[in-house]
Amino acid sequence: MLDAGRHPLIEILTCSELVALHGDFPRFVATVRKNPRFVREDLCTGCGDCEKVCPVVAPNPFDAGLKARKAIYRPFAQAVPSSYLIDRETCLNKEFLACGHCMKACQRKAVDFDMAPQDRKLRVGSVVIASGFDPFDASLLGR
Repeated sequence: MLDAGRHPLIEILTCSELVALHGDFPRFVATVRKNPRFVREDLCTGCGDCEKVCPVVAPNPFDAGLKARKAIYRPFAQAVPSSYLIDRETCLNKEFLACGHCMKACQRKAVDFDMAPQDRKLRVGSVVIASGFDPFDASLLGR
């Protein structure tokens, strides 16, 4: 992932989804929706001050729920980009309640609850879709 993030011809689009794809190989036009992280990547230094003060603890899906994480978190240690993001479903501020601990702790003012989804049209020669996975429930196999 780190090598891909450094490659001059590769753009990693996190928190994104393919909305439409038109054209033929090798001239596609892809419409990609970048969903908000609620933390500005250009301002976040990855210092972790926001995470330290977050009062919310939730199961971490990256670790199959075996470990906990905060509502504002870095998805995993080598994540690209290395900036934090906010899980709006677990954050106390999802209903615009007065928590705001992460906003106060961030000296760079990177936390932005006003972020909205943004659509981009990209001219691409190929598309790689990483749709994720669901862990297999081995208990279904029996003994």
